[in-house]
Amino acid sequence: MLRDPGLQADKQKATPFRVHTVHHRRPETRVNGRMDYFTAAVAVTNSLNFPRRWDADGRFTLASLAITAIVCLAVLVPSYGDECVSMKRDRHRTIMEEYRHSPNWDGFLTEDTLNLQNNETEVDLSKQGFREVHWHLSSVIGDGYEIYDLNLAYNNLEELNELTFLKFYSLETLNLSNNRLQTVGNLTFGSLIRLVELDLSFNLLHTLEVQAFDRLYALEALILRENCLVTLAPHQFHFNDHLSSVLLDHNQLAFLPPILFDPITMVDEIYELDLSNNNFRRMPYIETKEISLLKIDHNHIETLTVNRSFNVRALQIQHNNIYDADLFKFNRAEHIDLSYNNLDNIVGLHEMNQLEYLDLSSNNVSRFDYNLKYSIRNIPSLVTLRLQNCSLNEHNLPGLLASESILNLDLSQNNFIRLNMSELARMHTLQYLSLNFNYLRELINYEKMGHEFPYLELISVSFNRWNCTYYDQLNAYLNRTHIRSTSDPRDCYINGTHVTDSYVTDSFEPQYTMNHVKRDMSVLRNLGRNTIYFMYAVYSTLRAQGNETAMHQQQQDRQVADLERDVDRLLGMLAFLVAIFAGVLFVALAYGAYRLVRRWQHDRSVKVVTYSKRSNEFSNGVTVNEVMRENSAA
Repeated sequence: MLRDPGLQADKQKATPFRVHTVHHRRPETRVNGRMDYFTAAVAVTNSLNFPRRWDADGRFTLASLAITAIVCLAVLVPSYGDECVSMKRDRHRTIMEEYRHSPNWDGFLTEDTLNLQNNETEVDLSKQGFREVHWHLSSVIGDGYEIYDLNLAYNNLEELNELTFLKFYSLETLNLSNNRLQTVGNLTFGSLIRLVELDLSFNLLHTLEVQAFDRLYALEALILRENCLVTLAPHQFHFNDHLSSVLLDHNQLAFLPPILFDPITMVDEIYELDLSNNNFRRMPYIETKEISLLKIDHNHIETLTVNRSFNVRALQIQHNNIYDADLFKFNRAEHIDLSYNNLDNIVGLHEMNQLEYLDLSSNNVSRFDYNLKYSIRNIPSLVTLRLQNCSLNEHNLPGLLASESILNLDLSQNNFIRLNMSELARMHTLQYLSLNFNYLRELINYEKMGHEFPYLELISVSFNRWNCTYYDQLNAYLNRTHIRSTSDPRDCYINGTHVTDSYVTDSFEPQYTMNHVKRDMSVLRNLGRNTIYFMYAVYSTLRAQGNETAMHQQQQDRQVADLERDVDRLLGMLAFLVAIFAGVLFVALAYGAYRLVRRWQHDRSVKVVTYSKRSNEFSNGVTVNEVMRENSAA
């Protein structure tokens, strides 16, 4: 059976540190050749003869603890940083020896060297050995010229001032990896408002100013791996609302403030936050909208616990020294890797309704198998379970793997000798099973495998202690079923003698590995973003169409109102004209009637008489003089 010697050594080093009645684990006195903070601080206080007093319970007084903390921060942290800077400076010097023949070695990057005659949008100035960037460089960028990608990797740059990138407004990708930068000021990248990706990896960074990235509003990927950062300032990424990938692995981080991001204004979740290969001794809690993948492996964490719900979808915390895992606050996780730890207890698994991948390899599961028996059967979404090198045997297996959702099961490198396949009968959805590197001599009830595991596609049983006759029977049975085997028929023993070294034609690979997790998360993330963008586009289109329709409706309403006013005006004018016409017609009719009546009256009163010229009188006896007299009187 394979064992991890590192785990055994770590276990032997760990000694109980008792304070009052509560048991704690004291950190190792040395980590990677360096004394830990607590031991070194106590040693320094003893050497400086500071007063140390203990109370009745055997604990440090507040004064002693304060002195210890101050000495620790003032003495040890700078030495930590200096040691890291010195080591990585030597590494950079070794890497850069390959490019010493460059004509620009240890020179200045000026506007003449930049050479923008071809109007290039992607400028590669890597592997040149520049020692400094001249501040006049920013004055060259102007008159509508735009650079989108600038590569300054593999140079000897030690400092960037606030004028270096002053006019690089269109820059989207900036690569400053493999240089000798030690600090990032508040205004170093102050004008790069469109920068999407910033690579500062493999430098000597030990200090980041509080507002170093505040103006990088479009930043999505920040790479700070392989530096000498000891801690980050609170609100370090408070204004980077689009930040989706932060790589901080291989630094000296031992503490993180809980408020690094602004979860309220963040546009999307953080896709990847890598804190692996640092100096964490406690699980950091980071307030974010969501973290798709949190890597904190290869640290010195002893207890996996947080005080508030941690919205992490995939947690990689392998290669630590975790002995107690409290997963109650990680109930939304889909992927958890706790391999290569020293687990004594694990709680909260039964409440993880979304967990799909669980890796407990290289832990002594027999210490808490009673807890797993209850937890595994209550995880409805669990697909892949890896229990490699977990000190399992046929005695603690019954009832352990009662799950109706597991598709991939890895039981390799354990202590099985005679395995009863009926103990796994509850896992009727199983598709892949690995039993490599055990001491198997017999699979009890293997004749029922075809019936009890109708979906089983692959079983791997290489590197065991099979008897050749029995092994031939097992392979003959598997050949008659739908189950494939990755083992070679010669992987057996005759009379205790191995026939030949087995050649495994295929290797067990779970269907849902971490690469699949990354791929699926990337697909889901892109799909989610595309869906959001599509829905936003549809919403924007519908909203624009609705606004346009409302505007057209308002225009039509205004036109109808204007038309109604015009019609009312025309009707009023028409009514006025009709009234005038009616009045004129009435007056005309009245006048006509009056004329007719007068004429009728006149015609009625007129008598026809004749005039006699001879007698100068009318026929009715009236003379002309009388008529003239009457007319003049009238």
